[in-house]
Amino acid sequence: MGGGSGYHAWRMAGEGAAFVLVIDPSPRFYWQFQAVRHFVGDADGGRTQFLPVGIEDVPEKLGFFDTVFSMGVLYHRPSPLEHLQQLKDALAPGGELVLETLVVEGDEQTVFVPGERYAAMPNVYFLPSSPALCHWLGRCGFTNVRVVDEAVTTLDEQRSTAWMTYQSLADFLDPNDRTRTIEGYPAPRRAVILANRPGLPAET
Repeated sequence: MGGGSGYHAWRMAGEGAAFVLVIDPSPRFYWQFQAVRHFVGDADGGRTQFLPVGIEDVPEKLGFFDTVFSMGVLYHRPSPLEHLQQLKDALAPGGELVLETLVVEGDEQTVFVPGERYAAMPNVYFLPSSPALCHWLGRCGFTNVRVVDEAVTTLDEQRSTAWMTYQSLADFLDPNDRTRTIEGYPAPRRAVILANRPGLPAET
């Protein structure tokens, strides 16, 4: 979910994944993926596919995927618990969720709701702390919930380049205090959390 142009999907296929499906509703990302597909040809055996849809278009209670990645999506959802439930429903029993999203520092009860924009991004709704997000996942029925990485996004990680010449993170932070956004909020911090759908994997 939130697969972008499919970069991570190609890397997953390269690591031996039997089947990788990217979903992202952006037509631009879809055609970027198809441009790469043109040069890749059938080198991946057709194991990497892209559907230009959002998670709302995924059949309910699908219960199919061994692993579901949700990257940079949760904070754009006005109903984050509904999104987490959708992710769980897409997993096969015993399947694993890899969730990457913006978080804030705090305890299990800390959830930050920014104003109209956050680091110049529109449609940012809920930024929980990692403990709060783990609590949400537990409430949605996930098990074995654990934070595997959490760090402030750096200017080296998200920056303008010769290939990406438009504005980037440095333009959206307070020039006098890089720990704050231009709106005065805490600078972006990202976490990666793993969790499992309960149940035993089906025998193959």
